[in-house]
Amino acid sequence: MKESTRSVLVVTARTLVAAGCVAVVVTARTTVGWGRLAIMLAALAGLLAVLASYNRRFR
Repeated sequence: MKESTRSVLVVTARTLVAAGCVAVVVTARTTVGWGRLAIMLAALAGLLAVLASYNRRFR
C-alpha cells in the first residue's frame, strides 16, 4: 500500500473514531446515572487515545 493511501486511511479512521466518541458523550449526557457516567468516561478515554496516537507521530 502506498504511503499516501495509508495516511489517508489513518486520518479517516481517526476522524471517525473521534466523531463517534463525541457523539457518545453528547447522547449519554442526556440521562443521569453512574452507568452513563462510565460510558462518557470511556468515550473520553477514546478521545485521549486518538489524541495520543496523533501526537506520537510528531514526537
